[in-house]
Amino acid sequence: MSSSSSARSGPLGDAPVVRRCGEWWLTTPVLSLRVDDPLFAQDLDRFAADLADAQQAVAVLRSARGGA
Repeated sequence: MSSSSSARSGPLGDAPVVRRCGEWWLTTPVLSLRVDDPLFAQDLDRFAADLADAQQAVAVLRSARGGA
């Protein structure tokens, strides 16, 4: 996991979670709840890093194929 998700903010793909100011929040159109469970937050950090790595790998493959 080369990506540093702890420094980044923003949504996690299409999941109903977002990272704001170093904290994870579960979100709905009406309500946001801060994630207080440190193990769950660590899992979200790992998932965010894996997602970023996968997106980077796809970008590299696309550029190697000529942007297809």
